[in-house]
Amino acid sequence: MSSSEQTSADAVDPITVVIPARAGSERVPQKNTKPFAEIPGGLLQLKLQQLALVEEIDKIIVSSNDPLVLSVTEDFAKTTGGSRFIPLERPDELGRSSTPMSQFINYVATLENHGTMCMTHVTHPLLRAEYFRELIRAWREAASAGHDSLLTVTKLQTFLWDENGPYNYDPSQERWPRSQDIKPLYEINHGAYFIPFQRMREVGDRVGTTPKMYELPENAVLDIDWPEQFQLLEDMALARSHRGVSLL
Repeated sequence: MSSSEQTSADAVDPITVVIPARAGSERVPQKNTKPFAEIPGGLLQLKLQQLALVEEIDKIIVSSNDPLVLSVTEDFAKTTGGSRFIPLERPDELGRSSTPMSQFINYVATLENHGTMCMTHVTHPLLRAEYFRELIRAWREAASAGHDSLLTVTKLQTFLWDENGPYNYDPSQERWPRSQDIKPLYEINHGAYFIPFQRMREVGDRVGTTPKMYELPENAVLDIDWPEQFQLLEDMALARSHRGVSLL
């Protein structure tokens, strides 16, 4: 590597991934670590395996008040030689279901002085390593263009109603317009958030004032929140594995 290339590489802010994985899931007991798609450490182990393949990530912090989550993370780091993986015990008052997300976000902002935070969740099992590489490239391009943060979204360009009827199209103009002519809306899918730690402290949030919305395909950000979703995503993951399609 030339001296100019080394200087350029050194100038890149480090990426620290933060994975929230609190104890006490009420809808799916032990959701983070119960076996999933023949993976003994479950969704957590799968996410760690996916992130282990992303060389652009400098550090992966698993924040939890669940001893089992911390143990799985520690074992993974030992067995893979992965010094990047850090199990971090979360203060218990920040691990309750009643704790506002804003309090946890303020806590996360203090974990590193410099670099960029990427928050992601184990409950997106199909968000593979290739997507994180893509997102890191997208974040760096967005930062160069003046954005102070990036969040992943799902594009909604379909017929949406509220209690008063059609919400995102005017039926007086066309009763059933073509879906591609409807003004799109964007759903925050929580696949990933990128924001520098310093900026996070300034705004008190994981999204800044000039965010970049980055679209991900819907099938990449299918989320697990209920038992039925756990079973469905496990069936999909197993089907992919049995066809020889990597989950990583």
